[in-house]
Amino acid sequence: MQTLHWIWRVEKIEEADQIVSQIPDSFFESTASLKNYISNLRQLYSQMESSESEHFIFKGTVRDRILKEYALEALEKAYQRIGKVLDHFPTEKVGVEVYPTLESFSQATTLPEDVLRRSGVIGVCKFRRIMILSPRQLAYGYRWLDTLSHEYVHFLINQKSRGLCPLWLHEGAAKYLDTRWRLEEPLYLAPGNRTELIRAVEEERTIPFSRMEPSLAYLKDQSEVRLAFSEVATTVHGIQKRNAAHIKQILIEFSQGKSQDQAFQSVLGESRDEVEKGWPEFLRKENWRESEGAIVDTIKIGSQKDEVEDLAGIQIRGHIRLGDRMKLNDQPEAALIQYRKALEMEPNNPVALSKCARLLIESGEKEEAIELLKRSTRENPNYALAYLLLAEQMFWKKNLKESEMALLEANAIHPFNPKTHDLLTILYKESGDKKNEQKEQGILESLLNP
Repeated sequence: MQTLHWIWRVEKIEEADQIVSQIPDSFFESTASLKNYISNLRQLYSQMESSESEHFIFKGTVRDRILKEYALEALEKAYQRIGKVLDHFPTEKVGVEVYPTLESFSQATTLPEDVLRRSGVIGVCKFRRIMILSPRQLAYGYRWLDTLSHEYVHFLINQKSRGLCPLWLHEGAAKYLDTRWRLEEPLYLAPGNRTELIRAVEEERTIPFSRMEPSLAYLKDQSEVRLAFSEVATTVHGIQKRNAAHIKQILIEFSQGKSQDQAFQSVLGESRDEVEKGWPEFLRKENWRESEGAIVDTIKIGSQKDEVEDLAGIQIRGHIRLGDRMKLNDQPEAALIQYRKALEMEPNNPVALSKCARLLIESGEKEEAIELLKRSTRENPNYALAYLLLAEQMFWKKNLKESEMALLEANAIHPFNPKTHDLLTILYKESGDKKNEQKEQGILESLLNP
């Protein structure tokens, strides 16, 4: 396995192929499986197109072609902004691959499909490459640009620490920094995830860091994976709040072969165990509030979706479904009463907020609708529909900048929605931005005529 790990670190798949072809089948027990991996990867690559920016090489199928410009732009920002945080800038171009199906993503990452489904893993940095699952494969999309950034942080940490950074700190730093490419102050905990973490601490059901090895992918389910991410990202937040240079200094200590205790004592004056024990206290001092009804980040692979079942709390589903029936029966006022009852119980639930906002828009009460949609995007920053509805209202109010910002947020979650690109095309035409108008028009046509 040591030799196989070394072979997989070869940058170009063609070079790995040449090395493996010279190894007799009987020489290593795992040579046959490695040859099979190389063969599968070559077949997957044959279905992909390649595009390059200054520091990255993007590979994806024709159907995922629309992602490349957004991806390369985001990654170049990550290269500069996250590179400054960790003081590390790779000199060779980094490979980035988008896989069109769960099966192909599983083959490329070597993680079994059942593990991917259970854990919700849709991005991996492995074999010196960044790999993600196409957002086409998820019912509600996901923050795919942040995921690319997240995996790029892993890439940087691997190089900066010479592969010696412990898993929990690896994941904590990647989660803490993955929005840094687009935000000055990282947003590493959505309100729903923050609420989940606060309650887990109160109920003493947090995940020990030792259980996170060798990978978060092998925890029990998505809720455990999500909680583990929240814990370690909060730990990194606490470390960075003391001094913004601490994480990069700790990585340097690891690169010199220091143990966890040695590295943390050198930089923080604490042992590894003291660092782990200290994060709940940091959380309490932050005095974060809960967000009633805000959704946690959930990865749902496949096209089947039921927003009420998937995203609304049990106590409000009856009110929402009753409201839906009344709306279908042309009873909008009665439907609105039901949606408002749902919001009384879960004031930040995005499904109830969006349904209520739609009815308010139809009845001409647009200002209240806008306030509800803004609340939804604030409390549920990874829910695409609210951004789309808000963008429509901002456009009709002639607030083109705010409309564009909302549309780009929706696109960063669910990029295969034709309506987003239709509205962007109209918006750029209205603002006289010919270049972006043509780009969005082209994307729209490719989505409508695959």
